[in-house]
Amino acid sequence: MTIVLILGLTGCLNLKVVNDYSLTSLKSIKNFEDLNYSFNQHCIDRCQFEVIRKFEIKREPEAECNCDLYQQADKVTRLIYNSINGYFEGLSNLSNDKLTTYNFDALTKSLKTANLGTIGVNITSQQVDSYAKISQILLRAVTDLYRKEKIKDYIEQANEPIKTLLEGFKLILQNLKSEMDVKKEKLFNYYMDIVRDGTLSNYDRGKAVIEYYQQVSALNAKENQVEAFAKGLDLIKDGHQKIYDHRNEIGAKELREMLIRCSSDIQDIISEFNKLNK
Repeated sequence: MTIVLILGLTGCLNLKVVNDYSLTSLKSIKNFEDLNYSFNQHCIDRCQFEVIRKFEIKREPEAECNCDLYQQADKVTRLIYNSINGYFEGLSNLSNDKLTTYNFDALTKSLKTANLGTIGVNITSQQVDSYAKISQILLRAVTDLYRKEKIKDYIEQANEPIKTLLEGFKLILQNLKSEMDVKKEKLFNYYMDIVRDGTLSNYDRGKAVIEYYQQVSALNAKENQVEAFAKGLDLIKDGHQKIYDHRNEIGAKELREMLIRCSSDIQDIISEFNKLNK
C-alpha cells in the first residue's frame, strides 16, 4: 500500500508540472493577441505610405488597397492560433482533472491549403491534416468527457500534429517579420531622398531624420516581439516532445525536472515579450 501511495503521489506531482507547463505555454501563446500587428494592418500601412510618398490627399487611401491576400493570411493565422490555443487549454484542464471544454463553432472552420504568393505564407497539406487531427482530438476530448486518466492518449495522438502547427505558426510570423523588413527598406529610401534634397532647410531635414528613426525604432520593437514570441513556440514544442517521450513513465523524476526548466524558460520569454510591449 505504501508503494502504491508513493507512486500515486509521484504521478500527481508530475501531473502538477504538466499542468504548470500547459498553463505557462497557454500564457505564452495568448501573447499573440498583444502583438497588435497583422498582415492586413501591414497592407494598409503600405498603402498609406505610398499616398504620403506621392504627396496625395485621399479621403480613404486604404479603400483603394488590394489587401485580399493579406486578409487571407490573417485568417489562416487565426485558425492555426485557435487550434494551438484550444489544444493547450485542453491539456491544462486534463492535467488538473477538469473536464475539457471547447468552442464547437471553432471546430467547424476548416483550414485549407493555400499559397499566398508574394507574402510567402504557404499552408501545406501536412498543416491542413495536422489542423484536422487536433480538431478531432479536441472534439473527442469534449464529447468523451476526457479526465486525467486519458491524458496519455491526448498527448500521444496530438504530438506530431501540434508540433507541425507550432512550426507552421512560427513560419507565418517570420513572414510577417519579413514584411516589416521590406517596410524598413522603403522608409530608408524615402527619407534618404528627403535629406538629400538641397532645397530643404537643415531644420526640415533634421525633422525627417527624427521621423525616420522613430518609425524604424517602432518597427524594430515589433520585430523583437515577434522574435520573442517565436522563441516561445520553440520552447513549447520542445516541452511537448519531452512529455511525449516520457508518456509511459509519467512519474519519472527526469521528466519533472525537464518540465520545470522548460516552464521557467517559457516564463522568461513571456517576461521578455511583456517588456517589449511597454
